[in-house]
Amino acid sequence: MSVSLPSRGGVNSAAADLDGVSAELNDSRRSIYMQNCFFGCPCLGSDHSCVRFQPVENGQRSTNSRRCRPGLDIVQQHQLAHSTNLATGVLGLVAVKNLVEEGFNVTGFDRNDYVGGLWHYTDEDKTSVLPTTVINISKERGCFTDFPFPKDTPSHCTSAHVQQYLESYVEHFGLTKRLRLGATINEVKRDDKEDRWVVDVEGTGPEYFDKIIVATGINSRPHLPTLQGVEQFQGEVLHSRAFKRPELFKGKKVVVVGMGNTGADTAAALCGVADKVYISHNHGALIMPRVVNGVAFDHTMTARKAAIMGFLELNFPRFADFLFNTMIKKMQDKAFNIRPEWKLSPAPPVKHAVPIISDNLVDLLEAKQILSVVGIKLVSGPREVELDDGTLLEADAIIWCTGYKTEFSLLDRSVDPTRHTTPAWASAIGSRGKPLPRLYQNMISLDHPDSMAFMGCVAFATGAFPLYDLASMALAQVWKGKSTLPSLEEMNRSVDRQHEFICGIAKDGSAAPGWVRQAEWVSWANEAAGAGVNEHLGWGLTGWKFWFQDRAFYKLLMDGIYTPFIWRVFDGKRKSWDGARAEIERINAEAAARKKVKKTN
Repeated sequence: MSVSLPSRGGVNSAAADLDGVSAELNDSRRSIYMQNCFFGCPCLGSDHSCVRFQPVENGQRSTNSRRCRPGLDIVQQHQLAHSTNLATGVLGLVAVKNLVEEGFNVTGFDRNDYVGGLWHYTDEDKTSVLPTTVINISKERGCFTDFPFPKDTPSHCTSAHVQQYLESYVEHFGLTKRLRLGATINEVKRDDKEDRWVVDVEGTGPEYFDKIIVATGINSRPHLPTLQGVEQFQGEVLHSRAFKRPELFKGKKVVVVGMGNTGADTAAALCGVADKVYISHNHGALIMPRVVNGVAFDHTMTARKAAIMGFLELNFPRFADFLFNTMIKKMQDKAFNIRPEWKLSPAPPVKHAVPIISDNLVDLLEAKQILSVVGIKLVSGPREVELDDGTLLEADAIIWCTGYKTEFSLLDRSVDPTRHTTPAWASAIGSRGKPLPRLYQNMISLDHPDSMAFMGCVAFATGAFPLYDLASMALAQVWKGKSTLPSLEEMNRSVDRQHEFICGIAKDGSAAPGWVRQAEWVSWANEAAGAGVNEHLGWGLTGWKFWFQDRAFYKLLMDGIYTPFIWRVFDGKRKSWDGARAEIERINAEAAARKKVKKTN
């Protein structure tokens, strides 16, 4: 999905291959007041924002905004822009909602005729969940920051529950009238002469916008490794994106390639249908159950623990990695007996491969319904593959569960943030040909920070819903002018540090391009969004005052379930949610009651 802000020409469009939101400035030349540097441009005939070394009066001509931004204070406007959302997956929906909340008049576009993105099951060759998919993160920790799941929804619910939740989200926040479904975006480019974004919508032609958010997501372009001899294979070869109906593999011998969450779910779905199911992998893996001793495993994470881990991550990164991986390994070993013959140990660190969340994988391995084997070396015959250890396997199908690449192909080369890939990344063994964008905080374009941003390029160990809710909250405040960006030089240095960090991970093993230092990124997003969490739970005057006045709630926030509602509790720049405190108290009370029942039994 992408978010863009159209200019005075208006929005005629249909919708997109991108997820996106765009906003169009009001036509009136004097409808906007100057906040740091804002001008009504007499030559272009409309209001435009500009950042330069000194403020200018309304009506004066501006210099090129890309060359004059020492501090990048983005203007605030009386009537904020008409926005277009290209593809209404999770990232796009929450970006639309948070921009609308700040006064942007947003329109959402999607090539699909439904909202929800991959959470909407479809038989078509599109990325989607299976009907049997169960979420890996609990609803208490995996929801949006101001919209809980229904109370009667299971803590680990199905994909159908999530799809219904997203549709309810759209209805609750009145987003339906802002969405235009069933359209395709062919290209996005910059018109520097007009200082606008040009979005080519299939069937209607070009449309013009002031700002654009590209939010196509991380699951848009399948990653297909090269396999020697695959041209002679007479069986079926497909990516997990095309795996929709397990019954089509009845009686077949299937090799599932990739020991991750998708690989585990795919292999499990084939059990009882296929004749043999192999799961092939080049490295080990950690396996976690969704529930440990009757408690969702992610409920054990608290704000206090996150703060401690964040301190260690920033100051003692190696020790932090060791401690985190040791904790996960201990939880795994307490829940499961991992047999040596499965070749799952030693597992790579979490920064190289996130744990598999599965309640049945170990049982299926124990029952030999899934056979764990090493990686595939080559195709050795029409229906045969050779493994890295020389073993030959009969195979009727190969299913690649090897992930995706973030999609940037709709962007003109001049605005593609991956066009100058860091050489160290390209040469790292863990990069695997994936693009690495140069984006401030893995979100904001360095070429056009006041008008172009990306959703889907930030990753750490948390749920996507609250992560991109916070991300788009932060972006909305930056573009509204309530929060500022550093100078271009400082932003470039920040990106260089991030690339050095991710290249250091990639040189030793697999790495997600969007992986960030969680504590550092969350601290920035909290400040930019104006959520007030760090201030109220920190050691400053605000924190001590909050602790003194409301100690019970302070303790609940620090040591209770680390819910997304924490980002909407306190007043600040972004809109708070009046129901946040009550929801936090309710969730923790219910969790405590379940623990009490568990102990009694």
